[in-house]
Amino acid sequence: MNLSLSHIIKKQFILILVFCSLVITGCDQKNEAKKEKALEMSSSEYEHHEIPNTSLDKSLLKYDKYCSMYLLDNTPFSGYMVSYYQDSIVKEKIGLYNGKKQNEATYWYPDGTLKRISNYHEGKLHGIKKMWSNEFEYTLIAHFNFDNGKAHGEQKQWYNTGELYKKLNLNMGKEEGIQQAFRKNGDLYANYEAKNGRIFGLKKAALCYGLEDETIKK
Repeated sequence: MNLSLSHIIKKQFILILVFCSLVITGCDQKNEAKKEKALEMSSSEYEHHEIPNTSLDKSLLKYDKYCSMYLLDNTPFSGYMVSYYQDSIVKEKIGLYNGKKQNEATYWYPDGTLKRISNYHEGKLHGIKKMWSNEFEYTLIAHFNFDNGKAHGEQKQWYNTGELYKKLNLNMGKEEGIQQAFRKNGDLYANYEAKNGRIFGLKKAALCYGLEDETIKK
């Protein structure tokens, strides 16, 4: 009788554990779905701003650092802000709307090749950002994705010689998913998964990167 009772209690305990596990898994899946839906809504709610087809030399505009705006005669400027190298080659062309960076901002090297393309919405990085190097040979060195000023989605960096350097996955500025870093010969020196603030796998070095004045800081 005691053995039978013990067996029944054991089975009930196992069933309770299974049920709790299913409930927790279901809650996690619902929370993840809510996060994804919220991110989709946040990225789709941005109103598109059409920039007037007017260009003005950067030297004629004043940047107000307190309100983060470019002003013309103390009025927020809408149009394209441009600057040039000494030989009249375009150095940068930046879209502005009500004084803030909007849509595409493009920068060139003195030889006329692309240096950087960034996308903005109301002064914040939003969309794709690409960077090129001409130190050894002209090559893509960065492909980032942003959502409302925060790095979001897959982020890639390459060495100046073209080899893949880092491949990261971020969720609104935080690591989420597979994170990898490579040596020039292609060998992995870091390969791990970030999930809910925890790290699983090989991490030999920090994979964080920073952007200061839109320049990569390693």
